[in-house]
Amino acid sequence: MSKTNISPVERRSTIRWSGLGVFLIICGLLFAFSWLLLDSILKWTIERSVGAMNGAEVNVSQVDHRWSPLGIEVRGIQVTDPAQPDYNRLVIDQLKGSVNVEQLLLGRLHIEDMVATGIRVHQPRAKTGEVYQTTEESGDLKQWALDSLADLNMALPDVDEIVARIELQTPAAIERAKATVAEQREVLAQIKQDLPSAELLKSYEEELKKLTETDIKTPQQLQQLQDQFNALKEQFEADRERLKSIKERASQAVATLKEDFEAVQQAPSQDIERAQQLLQFNSEGFTEITAVLFGDQMRQWSQYILLAYDTLAPMLARSADESLVEPQRGEGVWFEFSQADEPPSFLVKKAVTEFVWGETRVDANWTNITHQHQQLGQPTTFQVRSDQSPLWQLLNLNGELALTDSGVDAKQQWQVKGVSLEEVGLSDSSEFTASIVQALVDSEGAVSLRDSMFDGGATVKFAEMAVAAQADNRWAEVVASALRQLQRLDINANIAGALTSPEFSFASDLDRQLGAALKDAALDASKGELAALQTKLQAESGGFLGENQELLEGLMELLGDAEQQDNKLEEMMKAKFERQLEDKLKDRLKGVFGR
Repeated sequence: MSKTNISPVERRSTIRWSGLGVFLIICGLLFAFSWLLLDSILKWTIERSVGAMNGAEVNVSQVDHRWSPLGIEVRGIQVTDPAQPDYNRLVIDQLKGSVNVEQLLLGRLHIEDMVATGIRVHQPRAKTGEVYQTTEESGDLKQWALDSLADLNMALPDVDEIVARIELQTPAAIERAKATVAEQREVLAQIKQDLPSAELLKSYEEELKKLTETDIKTPQQLQQLQDQFNALKEQFEADRERLKSIKERASQAVATLKEDFEAVQQAPSQDIERAQQLLQFNSEGFTEITAVLFGDQMRQWSQYILLAYDTLAPMLARSADESLVEPQRGEGVWFEFSQADEPPSFLVKKAVTEFVWGETRVDANWTNITHQHQQLGQPTTFQVRSDQSPLWQLLNLNGELALTDSGVDAKQQWQVKGVSLEEVGLSDSSEFTASIVQALVDSEGAVSLRDSMFDGGATVKFAEMAVAAQADNRWAEVVASALRQLQRLDINANIAGALTSPEFSFASDLDRQLGAALKDAALDASKGELAALQTKLQAESGGFLGENQELLEGLMELLGDAEQQDNKLEEMMKAKFERQLEDKLKDRLKGVFGR
C-alpha cells in the first residue's frame, strides 16, 4: 500500500489588506481634508447662507470645528446692515455650539446649546458692505430730525403772509353789501311810489266825516249813505292790501340791509381773530418738540429694546421664504419636502447671547430659534435680566415670536429703571443747541406683532433732569427757555406700522406748555401789525356803513309810515258808521212822530 502525501490548504485572511489600505488612505484623505479645508468651506457656507438671509454681506474671521462632541466655533462675525451698508447690524466676537448628530444624519441642523459672546449692534464697518437686496425704508429718521430742528430757526410768522392766506372778509362783506344797497335803493324808490299819500288818507277822513254829518231824513237817504260808505270801505281794503305788500317788502329790505351791515360791522374783528388763529396754528408746527428733540434718541434706544424683532425676525423670515434667498449663478436649488409634524430642519434649542454696551455685558437666554414654528409648535422665546449695572439699576425684558403663514406674530414686555444719562446731545445746530446734562430714566412698555404689524407703546420718565439749551433766534429761545426749566419729563411713545418700517410717535406735557408759550410769542410779536390791520379794516367798514346808513333809515321810516297808515285805515274801517246813520234816522223819525 503506497503512502500518499497531502499538502495542507492555505486559509485566506478575512482582512483584505489592499482594501484596508485603500480605506485607510481614504480616511486619511478625509481627515486631511477636514483638517485643511473643512473650516474654510464652513466659513464660506456661513458667509453665503447667512448673507442671503440678511440681504447683505456677512464676514467671518475664523471657523473651527470639532468631531467629539460634534460642534463648531465661529469668531469675528460681522453682519452688514442692508439699510446702512457702512454699519454692521450685528458684530459677534465668538459663537459656538454643539450639533445633534442624529438629526444631522437625517438632514436637519439642530444645535443643542449655543453661546454667543461680545455682541454689539450698529457698529461702523472698515469697508462698506455689499447689499444683495435693498430694503424699503420709511425715511431717513436722522434727516427728519435735522429738518425738524431746522424749522426752529424759522422767522416768526409774517402778518402780511397770514393776511394773504386768510382772504380778508371785510372787503368781501363790503362788496356784498354794496350789491344789496343797490337793490334796496330800487326797492325804496318803488315803495315811495306805491305808498298812499297823506293827502289820500286825509281825503278819506273828510269823506267819512261828511257821511257821518249828513242830515238823514228818509230811509232811502240812509241806504244811499250806506252804499257810499261800502264803496269807501272797499277802497280802504284795497289800500290796506297795498300797504301789506309795502310793509312786507320794506321789512324784507330792512332785514337784508341789517344782515349785510352787521356782517360789514363784524368783519374786521373776525378777520383779526382769524389772523390770530392762523398765527397760533403756525405755532403748532413747532410744538411737537418732544418728537423733534427726543425722537431720534428714543428711536436709537428702541433698536436695543426691539433687537430681537429688528434682527432675528427678518432673518428667520428670509430663511423661511426661498424666494428671498436667491441662489448664486451656477448653483442648484435645494427643495425641501417635509411633513407638517416633522421636526424643523433648523433649530437652536437653547442659546445664550452676550450683548455688550460699553463695559456692560448682558446675557439673553433664548429657546427654540427656528423659522418653522408651525412644525415645532412653540414660539422662539427670549429673556433678559440685569441688575445693578453701570448703565442701569434694573433691566427686565422678555418676549416671544413665531413665524406664521401671514407674517410674524410676537409680543414683548420690558421694564428699565435707573438709566443714568450724561451729556446726551439733542441738537447741535449753530442757531439752536440742546443737550441733556444729566438725567435718570425709567421706562416700561409692551409691544406686539400681529401679521408683521406693530402695535404698542411705552412710557419714558426722566427725573433729576438738567438740560442745557441756547438759541440765537427769538422763536427758538422760547423752546430753549422751556427746556432749561425742565426737571422732570414724562414721554408717551407709541409704535405702529410694518415690521420693516415701524412708525414712532412721541408726546409729552412739554408739547402743551410750549404750544401756549409759542402762541403767546407769535401774538405778542405781531401785536403792532395786527392793530394797524384792525384800524384799517375798521375804517373801511365804518366808512361804508356811514355812507349807506341813510338808506336803512329811509326804509325804516317808510316802514313806520306804512304801519301808521295801515293802522289809520283799520281804525276808519272799524268806525261804527252804519250804527251812527241808523241812530240819526231813528232820532229823525222820533222827532217827526213826536210832533
